[in-house]
Amino acid sequence: MSEPDRYMLDQAEQLAQHLKLVDGKSGYVEATSEAYHVYLRKKWPGKQLTSWDGIPVEWHENVGTHKAANR
Repeated sequence: MSEPDRYMLDQAEQLAQHLKLVDGKSGYVEATSEAYHVYLRKKWPGKQLTSWDGIPVEWHENVGTHKAANR
């Protein structure tokens, strides 16, 4: 698996801001070369995005505190 390019990393940051995951505790967005992975401490309230900028989004809910804080 190849590393995500700069564009994917920038888009992951935009997605995190769109989802309001900027507090460093509730979750984060990780970019891979194939998809964006959203890690959340709790269940996401509302409708989940299936894609962002034409690239699939995979949701991982109820992950542990350290994983949600990307530690």
